[in-house]
Amino acid sequence: MPPATNKDIVRAFIEAWNTGDLDRFDDLMAESCKLTIGGATVSCSPSATRAIAEHWLAGFPDYHFELLDLIAEGDKVVARMPFSGTQTGPVLDLAPTGRSVQVSEIVIFRIVDGKIAEAWEEYDELGMRRQLGAASG
Repeated sequence: MPPATNKDIVRAFIEAWNTGDLDRFDDLMAESCKLTIGGATVSCSPSATRAIAEHWLAGFPDYHFELLDLIAEGDKVVARMPFSGTQTGPVLDLAPTGRSVQVSEIVIFRIVDGKIAEAWEEYDELGMRRQLGAASG
């Protein structure tokens, strides 16, 4: 079997999240991984990524990424991967609403030695909050 391509690694990340197989992050995420989101940089080590996924999956048990585009150049992979789900638990600072969302998201992943080493995430948090009734406009 040929070695995994950078695109394969990102596909596996999305599949792990979608199926709830969070132990796969051990093989996909570098221990030193950094995620930049909302102007802050945080760890995306396997355990940190697992904690992030657990938080979102607790709020949206049916959370699902839909992979629409996957573009690779050098050590980077760009994924356009909107997510959907129904909020039945708390997430971020939001109490459960029972409402469903469709939220646009784009992530740039940097792959080093077969693992995700860095990521930059942009998602429509305002749009999500509007759909949940937590923001006007």
